[in-house]
Amino acid sequence: MRQVLVRTFGCKLNQYDSQLITESFARSGYGIAKDPSTADVWVVNTCSVTARSDYQARQLVRRAVRSGTKPLVVVTGCYSQRAPEELARIEGVGLVTGNVEKASLPRLVDGLTPGELARTVVSPPDEEGCAAGCGPEFQRRARALVKVQVGCDSSCSYCVVPSVRGKSRSVRARDVLREVAAVTERGYTEVVLTGARVGSYRDVTAGGLSLSGLVEALVDAGTGFRIRLSSLEPAEVSQSLLEAAGGDRVCPHFHVPLQSGDDGILRAMGRPYSASEYAERIRWVVEALPHACVGADVIAGFPGETEARFARTYGLVERLPLAYLHVFPFSGRPGTAAVRMKGEVPGVVKKARVRALMELSETKRREFALSRAGSYETAVLEQQNEDGSWTATTGNYLKVRVQSAGRAAGEAVRVKIGSLSEGRLAAEEC
Repeated sequence: MRQVLVRTFGCKLNQYDSQLITESFARSGYGIAKDPSTADVWVVNTCSVTARSDYQARQLVRRAVRSGTKPLVVVTGCYSQRAPEELARIEGVGLVTGNVEKASLPRLVDGLTPGELARTVVSPPDEEGCAAGCGPEFQRRARALVKVQVGCDSSCSYCVVPSVRGKSRSVRARDVLREVAAVTERGYTEVVLTGARVGSYRDVTAGGLSLSGLVEALVDAGTGFRIRLSSLEPAEVSQSLLEAAGGDRVCPHFHVPLQSGDDGILRAMGRPYSASEYAERIRWVVEALPHACVGADVIAGFPGETEARFARTYGLVERLPLAYLHVFPFSGRPGTAAVRMKGEVPGVVKKARVRALMELSETKRREFALSRAGSYETAVLEQQNEDGSWTATTGNYLKVRVQSAGRAAGEAVRVKIGSLSEGRLAAEEC
């Protein structure tokens, strides 16, 4: 029996896709390798959101090619969709496919052998299907991922997602409900709704059901599990969604990309909101759910970002009730409008701005953690540590250490949040 090993870069949507790839190989009679030294086929599922993502993918592909088993190396995902010729030129690669072909990789792999010239099969991204279909036995994490949407209709000047994932499409609500039922029956206590742009969810077969309607349907469908939402655009943080998320079945955790706090930079980025409009949406969240954790993405060093413009971003983040940041240095992506813009920010300046924002993020994270001391939360156990304690995540995205005997990864426990010591937040099971 041939053994396949799947490795993943990037977002939760890619992680879900890798589960689907694993499932398709298993159903086609392949074994799933746990040890790279036994793999006959390597599948590298790539991301292309930054130049670093591309670099990391190429490094792994080269390592796979050089591995002792001389496997057939397959490269798929967003980097493959964007620039298949770059990956096909890597000596030893056997197959390069786009996102559309992920579900049919076993058929494409059958008959190929290591050493052949790379074959490239990349279909237009809009042909990528958008249906639920990942069996619960291939979920590999403490929290189950369920795809509800793929693609994006926006035109941010720095982003390759629309070109590699196509237009926004949504999974039918009935299929989402069926898949959630399957993973929760298997014992998962948290389900993460994921996609390229989850907030744009619309089920046209159910009267245009929105994300808030889908959340309400999931809450009504059963008990014993909680729902976590992936990243939402500012305009997608609606009052109806906050109402749907108001109960204890939806994690009070919202990740809302900011990207910049300067209106001029936001316009150059193609972001359809102002800094003040963004701030208003964040205030909506904390007014509706005072215990909620709110995070944001920020890009440092976008073309034209002067010291004054960066200061506006830093100041806005400092003032807002955000709990953490994901900070990225601007990375020009081939084919995007931003890569041609004037006003390039020197690398050393980008690094300094990233560092300043990361330090601010740590301050925000610590302040939020301390604000929750003494509160009672439900946490999902993720990984057991050497001392027997568990690392767990609460609904409002606090990472805690808790002593919990006789438990297994994925179980939900009730905890009381304790003190912060050496960067670790203690909790006590109760």
